[in-house]
Amino acid sequence: MYDMLVIGGGINGCAVAREAALHGLSVLLVERDALAAHTSSASSKLIHGGLRYLETYDFRLVREALQERARLLRLAPALVRPVPFVLPHVHATRPAWLVRLGLLLYDTIGGRGRGVPAARRLRASDAAFQAPFARTLPGFVYYDAMVDDAALTRAYAADAAAVGAQLREHVAVTEATRSEAWQVRLSSGQSITARIIVNAAGPWAADVTETLGGDRPALRLVKGSHLTVTRLYEGDHAYLLQQPDRRVVFAFPWAGETAIGTTDVPVDAPADPQISGEETAYLLDAANRYFAQALTPADVTGSWSGIRALHDDGAAEARTVTRDYHLELDRSAAPLLTIVGGKITTARALAEDVLAKLGWGTPVSRKRPLPSPLP
Repeated sequence: MYDMLVIGGGINGCAVAREAALHGLSVLLVERDALAAHTSSASSKLIHGGLRYLETYDFRLVREALQERARLLRLAPALVRPVPFVLPHVHATRPAWLVRLGLLLYDTIGGRGRGVPAARRLRASDAAFQAPFARTLPGFVYYDAMVDDAALTRAYAADAAAVGAQLREHVAVTEATRSEAWQVRLSSGQSITARIIVNAAGPWAADVTETLGGDRPALRLVKGSHLTVTRLYEGDHAYLLQQPDRRVVFAFPWAGETAIGTTDVPVDAPADPQISGEETAYLLDAANRYFAQALTPADVTGSWSGIRALHDDGAAEARTVTRDYHLELDRSAAPLLTIVGGKITTARALAEDVLAKLGWGTPVSRKRPLPSPLP
């Protein structure tokens, strides 16, 4: 019998498997595809507090995410690196004083000296930062961090395996019965018993709860798409571009090119996501408001899209739905804990909260380094 079965091999599932194994639990994680095959390899590659979340008063999320950013910079330096973000103040729907106040608050919440420099004004003398623009622009420079999201997921998985967790790719749960423990049938033909199930299936969390006979969680599915173009500028810095609809779009170096994203498009089901023509046009227009090099659809070299499963908090617009995670625990028989939402940045903290909610409240991973990626 396993103490815990984790369903889903994205970053949340891998982090939970690691945390549980560090607590000494016997853990099996199953993933019907490959680890990090979906949402956890389709993010904006950011380790950040979420500057824009200050606008929706998600202070708890920003604080936790900035604490985790500092922790990842210390514990995973081969994976996570600090990056300057250039925030030009044109086409802005927020006054400059409000943006400056937000950056000051962001630095204060994050704690000065915790791995990144403080925000400052963008100067005319910042040649590398100003280079992509058609003219010198006012604005700000602040710091966050970037990561290969799939590599970070695999690092959590590798450390989970190193401390005893079993991880099986291309294996799904096909049926389950529940009493004092879970009796589970896997697509591999194996039957297993588990005391606890953690549903970390992301966009498929509702489908998994149906298979398990539980109540469907309150999910709101949102597609986020990025496109890539031939590199627009030299340097490792990124750009945060304010848009007239109050959204922001990032431009950042990725695999020798420049990536631009992301969108927020509501969807009904977690089908194979692809960037649409409307999303492509939106992202190209977003970049063309700022950069001197005019981009057309012919300049697009690639794209990626992912479905984010957000907790449905009733917000009117996709951009204002909370990015915080929500844990739903059903103890009507053998425990079933379903994870809704979450961010790449906060996966470790989420895993800690999962174990605490299940009764293991002592933190065990806060000072544990993550393994470096294989060469």
